[in-house]
Amino acid sequence: MFNHPLIRYLILFTGLLFSATSDAQFDISGEGKVYLATGKSQEFDFGFSYFRQEGSYRFIVGRHTLTVQSVPQKYSLALILQNDEQVWVPDFINEPINGFEVTIDDYVIKLYQDSEATNAKGKFVLQLNDEQFHFSRGPGQINFLFTEDGIKDVRVEGMFKPRR
Repeated sequence: MFNHPLIRYLILFTGLLFSATSDAQFDISGEGKVYLATGKSQEFDFGFSYFRQEGSYRFIVGRHTLTVQSVPQKYSLALILQNDEQVWVPDFINEPINGFEVTIDDYVIKLYQDSEATNAKGKFVLQLNDEQFHFSRGPGQINFLFTEDGIKDVRVEGMFKPRR
């Protein structure tokens, strides 16, 4: 039935076309710096990779590697405010920080203390590109949303935008 060379070529071409989309891969590098509660600073790498390796898919976030079935819809980065004095971001470092800066893809994310942010818990301000956020109740989250091509969007949850 599929003996004609043209039909076999079209079937092969169609199969390659659809298999190329299911084998999506990306490698997004990012770099940052944390400002430790001790007064020191430390640079780090933080990015996202998704690729096929030995029959399974690997998703890499910073220094963590996971085996997954498909591209994750999102990855949440937790920001935990402790005693209104310092923040923990376990994905970056396992000690308290006073702030950080990270650049990944088209996103610049900063956490810093601003003495003029009187309504902010601990006077901490999270900045995602040009938007600012303050801690609310509970931890803050930076959610990275993905497609098969990489980061689709970055959203902040668990925090609020201050009035201007």
